[in-house]
Amino acid sequence: MSVFILAVGIGLIFFYVAAQKTIDSSSQERMKTNVARQSEHLRTILNIHYLYLEGIAEKIAESNELMNEENKEVLTVFQKNTSLDRLALIDPEGNAYYDNGVEKNVSHRRYFKEGISGNRTLSDPLESSVDQETRVVLGVPVFHEDEVIGILCGSCNVGELSQMLFDDLFSGNGYSLIVTKEGKIVAHTGEPVDHKFSYGEDIFTFYNSKTTREGHSISEVKQNFAMGEDGLVRLSGYADGSDRYLAYAPLGINDWMICYVASVTVAQQSYAFVEKYEMVFLGCFGILVCLLILYIIRKNRQKTEAILHSAQTDELTQVYSRKYAEQFAENALEEAKDGSIHAFFIMDIDKFKEVNDVYGHAVGDVVLRTFGVLLGRRFRGDDIVGRIGGDEFIILMRNVTTKEAVRTKADQLMAETKKLVFDEMDGKGITISVGIALAPEHGKTYMNLYRSADQALYETKRNGRNGFTIYGENRDITENR
Repeated sequence: MSVFILAVGIGLIFFYVAAQKTIDSSSQERMKTNVARQSEHLRTILNIHYLYLEGIAEKIAESNELMNEENKEVLTVFQKNTSLDRLALIDPEGNAYYDNGVEKNVSHRRYFKEGISGNRTLSDPLESSVDQETRVVLGVPVFHEDEVIGILCGSCNVGELSQMLFDDLFSGNGYSLIVTKEGKIVAHTGEPVDHKFSYGEDIFTFYNSKTTREGHSISEVKQNFAMGEDGLVRLSGYADGSDRYLAYAPLGINDWMICYVASVTVAQQSYAFVEKYEMVFLGCFGILVCLLILYIIRKNRQKTEAILHSAQTDELTQVYSRKYAEQFAENALEEAKDGSIHAFFIMDIDKFKEVNDVYGHAVGDVVLRTFGVLLGRRFRGDDIVGRIGGDEFIILMRNVTTKEAVRTKADQLMAETKKLVFDEMDGKGITISVGIALAPEHGKTYMNLYRSADQALYETKRNGRNGFTIYGENRDITENR
């Protein structure tokens, strides 16, 4: 028994050391993965702004004269319906007219030179002379008969660029930074307890005073910044005695980098139960019996969860099965708080029967599987995505902010679907028809929303498919957007 206990003790010590290394590695990988995802998310947000500006630019280019009163009125109207702070129209000489009537010359700005050459552009941070807020300017060229006749620009507060990032990561117990490859701060968010950062500050000046761990160095971080590579470094030397993770990844915009800093304790909090049980193992052999029981229970739970997952998930598309999606959506609607808004989508793939008839059911399965992956990727984790039969899918978007947000999501879904191409179909793609109903406006139960959305879907198909319709409204044509 003594030999057995000694062997178990030695084994647990080795397990403890190995587990700590695994925890450290997993928490680092989690931070790096989240930073990379948020980098992609921010690029998507900026791309939406660019697409919005390009749509306005096409409208402006319809007139022969750039700075006419009609185009100035267009600026004013569109600015009221966008999240951009200001809109400006700039002629080839650099004379800018803003939606609030202000005029000035910006020909010396880098973003003007890039935009007038026919490219999208994003400025370095600029401090407003009106409210002293730091903003960046997004610009797109205005083309008339393939000639650049001006630039349309929109500005946004750089603090808001990172405000939505990392809110859900570690319950907000960390802070994010957007910096240039030289380490100059473009934007920051969160409440850093280590240091009060300011725009334009060099982060390397602060982090040079810290001690790096695990063979990393600040020089290595600087080199990764210069080369636009992602990475993570563990830092010590803080006043509270704890270590910090600094994770970073390139934004792919203006050579900027996005960083996230959180304490190691917070980053590893989800693994804290492992250390707790390890100490219990080392302290009392009798607990081993209990742990063995817990292990069996855990295995049984995993098997049960696997069975439940199999029952809840559509095997082909990996979204929820019909029965579970309907029940899940019904429960979510019953538990919805007063005043909350939800969007119910019902959609199917246009002319899917022809895909099966022409290319075979195996190709049809590839199309369904690929489309299911797209839906899982494009919607949030708390949204309910299910396949209810054949090529028909439903989605319940929970707690949407506005009807316009639903339109934007539908537009994005239509655009992403059109990008899908299939080698099995000779490089052809697919389109979808969508019907949308809103809760509680069009119904409070699953069946009421289903009926409303199904009528909207019928309206979309009646008008030629390849689009979406919100119940009670005329169909939104997305083909030419």
